[in-house]
Amino acid sequence: MKVIKPFRYILLFILLLSLGFPQAAFAHAVLEKVVPVQDSHLQSSPKEITLTFNERLESEFFTIKVFDESGEEISGNKAKLSVDHKQLSRPLPKLTDGNYTVSYQVISADGHPVKGSYIFSVGAGFVGNSKVVEFQTENQGSPLTSIGRIIYYLALLLTTGWIWWGAWVRKHLEESEQLKQSYKNKGFLLLMAFLLANIGFGAIIASGYLEQWNLSSLIALITDTTAGQSWSISMILSLLSFVILFRSPWVDRVWLLLLLAAKSVNGHAFAFEPKVITVSLDFIHLLAASIWSGGLLYILMYLKKFPAHVRNFMRRYSFSALISMVVLIGSGLISTFMYLPKIEYLFVTKWGTLLLIKMALVLLVLVVAGAIRFFLKKRTENSIRNLIKLDFILMLSITCIVGILTFLIPIPENKPLDWHEKAEGMDFTTSISPKVPGTNAFMVEANSNEVGLGIKRIELNIINKDNPDVAPIHVPLEAYGQGDYAHFMTEGSYLPFAGNWTAEVRILDTEDNEKVYRKDFVVY
Repeated sequence: MKVIKPFRYILLFILLLSLGFPQAAFAHAVLEKVVPVQDSHLQSSPKEITLTFNERLESEFFTIKVFDESGEEISGNKAKLSVDHKQLSRPLPKLTDGNYTVSYQVISADGHPVKGSYIFSVGAGFVGNSKVVEFQTENQGSPLTSIGRIIYYLALLLTTGWIWWGAWVRKHLEESEQLKQSYKNKGFLLLMAFLLANIGFGAIIASGYLEQWNLSSLIALITDTTAGQSWSISMILSLLSFVILFRSPWVDRVWLLLLLAAKSVNGHAFAFEPKVITVSLDFIHLLAASIWSGGLLYILMYLKKFPAHVRNFMRRYSFSALISMVVLIGSGLISTFMYLPKIEYLFVTKWGTLLLIKMALVLLVLVVAGAIRFFLKKRTENSIRNLIKLDFILMLSITCIVGILTFLIPIPENKPLDWHEKAEGMDFTTSISPKVPGTNAFMVEANSNEVGLGIKRIELNIINKDNPDVAPIHVPLEAYGQGDYAHFMTEGSYLPFAGNWTAEVRILDTEDNEKVYRKDFVVY
């Protein structure tokens, strides 16, 4: 029972962290622009649907479906992907008057499925204020799925770290048959744990990608998507490990490097440019993490049973762990600056919050490492043992956070502005969707609650708060209804760039009384 005691810490932190953080949708590719615009009212049928995303999409498993008011799918050509893999388009037949729902499904380059829908109208009909709803399949946001991801990352880092250190201390292992056999036995247990975790991780990927489980879809998933190729290489390496490992230190090192390289192309790094740098940074980050975590596990396993061996091991490990932490901090900071256009985005996303927590834990690890080095010189065994346990717990905490962090989007998501205001004698709604730099749909609806008093005119101005040299932008709204109920709308490029903005609504009633309302919002 003492041998498996460290794994109690693993299970405890998986449970606490999976329950402690909100299970939000793990969408990565963000829809930045749609044509026709969401909630737009078109006088004639559009020629095609165009969706533009903020990052590259996989070249397989993408669809755009269009449904009429009765829920019947509009037939037509299949969607096509642009050369840069960021835009989907689908030609349309001539549409009759009415409301239409666009439903899409894509897979972002970092391997995550994204689905959503929005509405537009053609002809005399009017579409209400819909919302673009990006969602994942049900199991993508479930606690069990999050636990599965965390287990995968723990198994990956602990297994590769165990193999790394076994290769470096192979000569010392040969000096004790008992230690050598124990190392191999525990290594095979870790390899089996990683194999099972990888199978579970593959099931998570497939369940998010596939609408129908059949052989052809599974083959396409494995061969035609980056995530599938990464998983299949990891699976092959995992199966080979039971045959080729623990024979040659160089074979062991090559195996673990290939495994970490395969994982590096499935995640945030592969979605950003330049990929050579982002993927390399991710690989270095994973390698440093595995060296640190694997060494801690090794020490914790043998601290009591082989104290002399562990003391010698810790002298080598102490320096390597310090270098690993420096590499982890450096590669993490560089990656963060590459992922985020503005550093303040750290404070407005769950990704940023978790990253800040991770950074705080890393600083605590450095303090603990300094204390361990101090007590090593003093040869205080009890203090060293307790600090190693604390360091291991911190490692588990950081790894569990990474298991969640990797599946959250680092860039804040723009959501449509839906502004409701109730004032004396009047209430109104203003919407801007999808509220992104470029083309948007603008709408203002107002109701007069005073008898005999109607609404004569509505004006909308967009004011940039970041640069006083940018004059207010007037949005030329077109009237679709006036009187007790007024409805004004238009679409166009009246939000030219990201930043802090103010929507100013001016409502003039039939007695020429003007009321002015303002609402601040942010465009990322």
